[in-house]
Amino acid sequence: MCKMRFGAFVMILSILLLFPAVTMANQPINVTVNHRALVMDTQPVIRDGRTLVPLRVIFEALGASVEWDAGTRTITGKRDNRTIILQIDNPTARVNDRAVPLDVPPTVIGGRTMVPTRFIAESLGARVVWDGPTRTVSVVTDEAAVIAVKTISAQVIRITDGDTIRVRLESGKEEAVRLIGVDTPESTREVEPFGKEAAAFTQRKLDGKTVLLEMDVSERDRFGRLLAYVWLTQPTNDNEVEVRAKMFNAELMLQGYAQVMTIPPNVKYADMFLKFEREARSAGKGLWAGANPIIEPVSGIVIASVDLRAESVTIENRSTNGIDVSGWVLISEIGDQRFTLPVGTVIPAGASILVVSGPDATAGAGRLLWTRSHIWNNERDPAVLLDAVGRELSRRD
Repeated sequence: MCKMRFGAFVMILSILLLFPAVTMANQPINVTVNHRALVMDTQPVIRDGRTLVPLRVIFEALGASVEWDAGTRTITGKRDNRTIILQIDNPTARVNDRAVPLDVPPTVIGGRTMVPTRFIAESLGARVVWDGPTRTVSVVTDEAAVIAVKTISAQVIRITDGDTIRVRLESGKEEAVRLIGVDTPESTREVEPFGKEAAAFTQRKLDGKTVLLEMDVSERDRFGRLLAYVWLTQPTNDNEVEVRAKMFNAELMLQGYAQVMTIPPNVKYADMFLKFEREARSAGKGLWAGANPIIEPVSGIVIASVDLRAESVTIENRSTNGIDVSGWVLISEIGDQRFTLPVGTVIPAGASILVVSGPDATAGAGRLLWTRSHIWNNERDPAVLLDAVGRELSRRD
């Protein structure tokens, strides 16, 4: 009897010891570059002890250009005086003129080209650390140790509207600059409510001033404009205290002149901006002046369907009244990417709207454009809808 009890104890202990390992193996892999999480439309995978990530994401996060030759299935990345050449399924890469054996070669998974994180980072002079308990790959460059927030100086020479300015760089070159993460009402080709006020606020704060521009992962938009966070004075770091005190993008949000517009991969301050918008809404500032605060959660609005491959989400109003969903937030849970529904978005009773993303996505009647980047993970990616005060109202796996 004693032996049977001891055998059962050993079996239970073995299962308990194995359980954490199984659980850990199912946890997602995180990748950070200079302490910022990389936003990826395809999740990292581990092959033979090496973490593979989408090729363009890691190269661009490290400030390198990248080219893809479909004919030879060759990847070429360049930064400063370093050139890296890899080929799909080839276990040998080249760094400048030197052949380097790879533990794991680049490969194609689910239609996406995946490359070894450590090899790319170290070949570009960065340091890489793996943290097993959190399953996090941390990449740190030498520049990060020297400068917490890297900026370039520019003089504002014209205000286009509340979120777009024109600057003269120190080189003398003039550039149009679109502020990252914020969207003010239109005041140029068409005038939206509060558009003129937002443009006037930007005019008062920035016109003729010397400012500091901080870039994110993508440097330009499809119109060729620089994408930047505009700092009024040089920040000592990128924490919330500095952002609130010194960044103009944040001030637009805090004063109620803009709403959040998050377009991956430029998401460095996205969570802060959501917090700032909610503060402005609660205080009834600017755009939100006179808005009635939502006391009880709204019922009847649901995520009716999600097509991960077509990159479309249908949000339906199943109530008997039209519902204003301005400021509500749609979330891609796997990548923690967020889209704030624009001011003035109303879903009539029994109707629905479509939120679309991807390279071929277009806006139209009943159709909101999130971004022309890929958002949804094709394997699995729950969609979550929050109301304007951050309460979860609907979820669809």
